Amino acid sequence: MKGIPKIPYFKTSRYRVETMVELADAKPGQKAADLGSGDGRIVIAFTKTGIETHGYEIDDELRKLSEQNIKEAHLTNAFIHNKDFWEEDLSQYDIICIYPMPTIMGRLERKLQEELKPGARVLLNYFPFKHWKLEKTKDNIFLYIK
Repeated sequence: MKGIPKIPYFKTSRYRVETMVELADAKPGQKAADLGSGDGRIVIAFTKTGIETHGYEIDDELRKLSEQNIKEAHLTNAFIHNKDFWEEDLSQYDIICIYPMPTIMGRLERKLQEELKPGARVLLNYFPFKHWKLEKTKDNIFLYIK
């Protein structure tokens, strides 16, 4: 979307990925999305819990790397979309993961509040929402439930 800054890529450590999976408490039949999925490590970790997981990545090189990593992990329930998540309806997801930047927080809060179904979980790295009730935090990963 025009006017929305591109979020830079930061590699999420294995420990932080494991913490996100733990806090999300994914259940069979649920779907997760990683917004700005980078190399696919979060998509892969959530898919390994047995749920369908989608990544949104607009950088072609990172998207290709994600797809290769998913192929090497032999996962069939993981998908990478070369789409801008701002332009997507995220209402189908039970879990949203994102490593946001402070410049998008207000807009991100509004988008997820409007689109997500009740009970959906949102996991943010380092930057919390101002207007949502925090459910749990661990090592600067923030869990919110709509």
